[in-house]
Amino acid sequence: MDLPVNGVSELVLEVEEMDRAVEFWSETLGFPILEQWNDPEADVTDEGTVWATWLYVGGNTRLGLWLPRDFTTSDLKQKEQPVSSWPATALYDEGGEHVHFALDVDDADFETAREQIEQSGLSTTVREREHIPSRSLYFKDTEDNIIELYTRSIKDTYQIDTTG
Repeated sequence: MDLPVNGVSELVLEVEEMDRAVEFWSETLGFPILEQWNDPEADVTDEGTVWATWLYVGGNTRLGLWLPRDFTTSDLKQKEQPVSSWPATALYDEGGEHVHFALDVDDADFETAREQIEQSGLSTTVREREHIPSRSLYFKDTEDNIIELYTRSIKDTYQIDTTG
């Protein structure tokens, strides 16, 4: 089975200190910051601060730097379930005990990729976003790592040249 993917869409790394990590990746290595998240409702280890930073690392790929997430006991139990049983608003792919990565898929190939994954017997869940026109398909690998197939275009979302 050859999935119709273009490459890595996003890779998320867990970091202990956001400021230190952003300084290294953005200032030392020169990757520009695309956006930062500071959601007061996020269950993260360092409340009241930026808990996620996205950097542009070339092509259609962005790097996420995320603080560890503090999962509740019920979140941990739900996280262990097949992704198809996760609540529609929940996604257990953030920091803490798990970090995820996404493969870039053209929107035109999304359903083909979805069919291939599901025909393999893997449990999946799909998220569609209105505020950012994109779709994601989530599934777990054999080691319980969460893999995302993602249709989001870095070029269109951030209006940047991804050819150089």
